Amino acid sequence: MKILLYEPDQRTGEPIYHALRREGHDVIWIQEYMDARTKILDEKFDASLIEIDDYEGLRLIESWVEQSPKLLCVAIYKEQDAGVGFKASKLGSQEIYEIEHGSISELDRILKQYKILARLPQVYRHKSVEYNKAVSDLRNLVNHHKPVIITGEVGTGKSYLAEHVHRDDSDTVFRLEEIQCSTLNVENAMELFLGVVRGFRPEIKQHRKGLIDKSNEKGLLYLKDIADLPANLQEVLLDILERGEYRRVGSEIWEPFTAHLIVSCKDISEIRTDRFDRRLYDLLSHNIVRIPPLRECPADIVSNAEQMAEDYCRSKGIVAIPVFNADAMIKLMAHDWLGNYRELKSCVENAVVCCAGNTITASDLHITPVESDTLPEDDKGKLIFYLDKFCGKKIDVMKALGITAPTLDKRLKKYGIDYKLFKKKKERKPRKKTTASK
Repeated sequence: MKILLYEPDQRTGEPIYHALRREGHDVIWIQEYMDARTKILDEKFDASLIEIDDYEGLRLIESWVEQSPKLLCVAIYKEQDAGVGFKASKLGSQEIYEIEHGSISELDRILKQYKILARLPQVYRHKSVEYNKAVSDLRNLVNHHKPVIITGEVGTGKSYLAEHVHRDDSDTVFRLEEIQCSTLNVENAMELFLGVVRGFRPEIKQHRKGLIDKSNEKGLLYLKDIADLPANLQEVLLDILERGEYRRVGSEIWEPFTAHLIVSCKDISEIRTDRFDRRLYDLLSHNIVRIPPLRECPADIVSNAEQMAEDYCRSKGIVAIPVFNADAMIKLMAHDWLGNYRELKSCVENAVVCCAGNTITASDLHITPVESDTLPEDDKGKLIFYLDKFCGKKIDVMKALGITAPTLDKRLKKYGIDYKLFKKKKERKPRKKTTASK
């Protein structure tokens, strides 16, 4: 859980900070009001502890509630004025904690009580065999502590899959260290990657943690676009994987590397062996997990869209979660989704905002539908075309495609299509009123 701690007093804030860090929380301790207010506006936290012995704390609570109304805010105090405590509660603070007579274990209990509000990766509903196999393969490799390459098109959710598997494998609060490899092509990149000891250069006054240190603490190092990793760091990463240990820059002490390693790229062909360390390539290339694009997993489209709508509503505090009607589901399944889950997520969130009432219709989905008078070339497109044309009548669809009933059922199952969605509901004729016999 990532926590913002605002406590101007050094003697009061220090024991709270260290105690919560020992409990596994990621604590950002700030002593200046303006710095805390900037952090609230610019960064995302799971909870806040705000000291209210002065009125600046109340102003911070007000900023917090405006920015994150659904997340935990604990007002802390040493010499509480009843009026200040009342105002903190009125502004939206869910808990009030007395530092002098309280205990850190009680404060930790309060935080764990609200643990459900911590931001965890979204759990999408995948039904397709292809995607679930990718999840299974990745989980098996990670459980055996193998470095893994995840490949997939833009928007297929490579980062999400890494987060999902790591969270399942971890019994602590979910965390990972993620970085774009191209951002490591900078001066002193070795120090950024490995960390550096105090005094290595005159301006370094204290030990600085590197990505390897942080990933050891969090359990997973995720390197995006591994083909862009600078050549000197490729050699370092290979050495770490082979030895299972590393040294900070300027240090003679070897530290164990205990984190999982997952790297990603769009396709393995991006890694050119003439520019990439051959030994590192050989080490990684045997453990490749390909994430299929969304168009290859049609059974996942509607279920993921429903999950995305629920997640968006919860994040925005929307109580009534809209549902997709049959026409909307058909339109979702007919689209190619070249932008994959990223495109689907954007489309669904926009539909939630634009829909009237609690139903998302086809007109709320801003995507180009399949032309009704044009027969697609692919099997899935043809199937949807004829299901729509014949209103879900399987006999007519079989005749048009020239296939048998078992073959049609296999294709429906393969593409995750429910033919009943295409059936047009008959309009009921109003009953004639009969006059009662006298």
